[in-house]
Amino acid sequence: MRIQLFDRGLPQGKKLFENLDAVCQRMQLDCAPEYLKDMNRVYAMGYQGDTILLINGEVALIDKYPSQKELENLIVDFQK
Repeated sequence: MRIQLFDRGLPQGKKLFENLDAVCQRMQLDCAPEYLKDMNRVYAMGYQGDTILLINGEVALIDKYPSQKELENLIVDFQK
């Protein structure tokens, strides 16, 4: 599983990454989430936003900042 958070460095994005990292550790995933500031990579894919979460190359969230429980549910959905 590959989890990438593209963010412009906003406080909400940094908090989302902290929550995401905590969830991945709690779930004992083989991968650690990546925090990337190169927004041009996702813009080139046709996505627009300040904070974009990709899981396995698919957009999971754009400009949404869910709780840790919601993030866990989202990751479980992508594991299926």
